Formats: sequence, C-alpha cells, structure tokens
Amino acid sequence: MQITLKPEVARFVAKKVEDGQYADANDVVNAALEVLQEQEQLTPEHEAYLRRELAKGIEQLDRGEFSDFDAEKIIAEERARLEGNQG
Repeated sequence: MQITLKPEVARFVAKKVEDGQYADANDVVNAALEVLQEQEQLTPEHEAYLRRELAKGIEQLDRGEFSDFDAEKIIAEERARLEGNQG
C-alpha cells in the first residue's frame, strides 16, 4: 500500500520521528490509525455513559462546583505522595 500525506502531515510525522517519539514514519502512522480505530469502536453504551458524565459535569459547573486547575500543584502533591510511599 502506498499513501501520500499532505505536506503539513508529513512534517508532523517527521517531527515525531526526529524527536525520538517513534522509530520511523510507519510507527507514527500505525499509532495514529490505532487511535482512529479505537475512536470508531465507541459503543452506544459507552457514548451514553460519556454523555451522562458530561451532563453531570456541566451541572456542577452551573452550580459553581469547580476548582481552578493547577498542574504544578497537582504534580507537587503527587511527588510528595510518591516520596511518602517510598520511605
């Protein structure tokens, strides 16, 4: 099978290989297609579950039940937790 990638997609693939995330272009394309395959296998039950959970989250937001996302704080807490488990 032979495929032709759009130039911007080819640059993306080349960057992934250059950054060492993948061994070669075939690995990048295969990983991308696996993700697409997983997305297309979404069952109606799973979709319904996701919609219910999303609705719950929106209701919580509407009630003001949320906190700001602070990645650095979460990382620090997780590091502290891990350090506590090691010692």
